[in-house]
Amino acid sequence: MIAGLLLQVAAAAGPQAETQWPEQATAADAARLDRWEEALEIGRAGVIGAGEGALLAARSPLFETSAALSNSNIPQGLYNCSITKLDGDPDGGLPYIAYSPFKCRVVDQNGRKHFTKLTGSQRTIGWIDKVDNKQSAYLGTLIYHYEDALVAYGKTAKRDQAAVVQRIGAKRWRMVFPFPEYESKVDVMELTPVE
Repeated sequence: MIAGLLLQVAAAAGPQAETQWPEQATAADAARLDRWEEALEIGRAGVIGAGEGALLAARSPLFETSAALSNSNIPQGLYNCSITKLDGDPDGGLPYIAYSPFKCRVVDQNGRKHFTKLTGSQRTIGWIDKVDNKQSAYLGTLIYHYEDALVAYGKTAKRDQAAVVQRIGAKRWRMVFPFPEYESKVDVMELTPVE
């Protein structure tokens, strides 16, 4: 099923090499990406305010706004990708939820990076484009594991995914999803290569 979805995404993207993400981003996602640092600080404050700051410190510098290193260009390959949700909704949400690692893949395609979360009940598929030496931008779409059709990015806000991609260690990257549609103030995905 995922292979078929990859072909759908590639076909939709066409043969062009350097599509600029600002031209593709919806206004809502461009605004969210501009506020990624604010989202991360709000998420951190929610966790610390709930008395669980040690959970953040244990995974340093994953949740620190200043953690980005030079060369944000994530290499192609298979990754372990763990998602953490910070500062859940007031109506019963938890301040810190960390999921066991899933599998994700990055592929070089036509001069761009194609990203797929391969496992889990909620997956995301899209493109990573370099912004500058310290960050890239991800725009993608949400798909559920039982679905066999992809809703294209920009067609529905509830499916659109946007993240800042940064290198935070020798073989460690993160994707910061500011103000996601569901469950938290910020989602942070940690990516480490499958050895």
